[in-house]
Amino acid sequence: MDFELTEEQKMVQTTVRDFLEKEIAPIVDERDRQGAFNREEVIGYIKKMMPFGFYRLPEELGGEVIDAITSALMEEELSRVWPSLAGSVGLAGLAVAALAMARGETKEKLRAKIEKGESIGCLAISEPNVGSDTTAIETMLTKSGDRYVVNGTKTWITNGSIADVAIALVQTEKGKGQAGMATVLLDRDVSPWEATDFHKIGWRAAPTSEMYLDDCPVPEQNIIVAPWMLGGSGEGGGGDKAAQAYFGFMQRLNGIRAGMGLMSVGIAQAAVDASIKYAKERTQFGKPLGAHQLVQDMLVDMLTDTWSARLLSYRAIWLGGQGVKNRMETSLAKGFATEAALRVTSKAIQIHGAMGLTEDCPVERYFRDARMLTMPDGTTQIMKLIVGREVLGIRAYT
Repeated sequence: MDFELTEEQKMVQTTVRDFLEKEIAPIVDERDRQGAFNREEVIGYIKKMMPFGFYRLPEELGGEVIDAITSALMEEELSRVWPSLAGSVGLAGLAVAALAMARGETKEKLRAKIEKGESIGCLAISEPNVGSDTTAIETMLTKSGDRYVVNGTKTWITNGSIADVAIALVQTEKGKGQAGMATVLLDRDVSPWEATDFHKIGWRAAPTSEMYLDDCPVPEQNIIVAPWMLGGSGEGGGGDKAAQAYFGFMQRLNGIRAGMGLMSVGIAQAAVDASIKYAKERTQFGKPLGAHQLVQDMLVDMLTDTWSARLLSYRAIWLGGQGVKNRMETSLAKGFATEAALRVTSKAIQIHGAMGLTEDCPVERYFRDARMLTMPDGTTQIMKLIVGREVLGIRAYT
């Protein structure tokens, strides 16, 4: 594998970094303390960042094709500056994924809004009683008279309170598991939902919501896949094909998990940069803080963790870009990188001393943001179980 970036990739990295340092970095600490973004703020950021390749339009709308590594570089740079924005804008781009699934009037409506960067997406999977075991989802899609409705609650949904469109995983029949799964598009104008935001330890500006779907109407054209659309029910029919469709849907989480690894790398790098700067400037016992052996020891550990996480994450992204199965690699990246960022940011606080515990010092925010990432899209423990299953061929859980 070639570890050297191309000249074009280096140029993109430099251009994005310069833009973020000038336009975004100066406002981060103050704005992050104010709580979750509103819809208008996120759209404003999207429009400002679209020229750099964030929230990419599909080719059919004139969007530029960007290779997986270049996209990863951009994500790492944004995460280094503001993880909350990286999360919110990144998930907003699910509106583009929804466009690829949409049909009829929904597709034309989405197309018009996405061209202007004015559609925010979200992914609705987790529920109050359902986390890693997605086959146990309780939210139901049923037919009521001459229409379809969804009932249930989705939780820990990034952008749930501000999204225009949601890609939701639901059940069609209790007790069917994968064979009863369906995927629906919820266009908020025709399938309205209510939502409340959580106040979280970190990632404070990114809205993380609980969505309430109460007899939420779903036009038939917005049912993307369901068992009855795949050949009926029973063995060899729609049930088996629905299970296959569910598996395909869940495969998309691989990219999201690798992205969480990259976000962790960005946070860790920010903590490393801040600690190196502080260790050079701060004087203790008559010499720079960085001249003390134990401080250097912590910095080396931080660099080792950061580079290990970076290499794991970029390899997972690269494999996905080559169309190669990368379930184990994305799980390794997500599991290791998120825990590594937690270790790195904790050491960064230690290097900064008591000031590292205050909101006046950015490493306090880095630590809180890093702590967020070990949970979403599969906990560290679930990542380990996935890797164990891939290596051994033995399931530790059903």
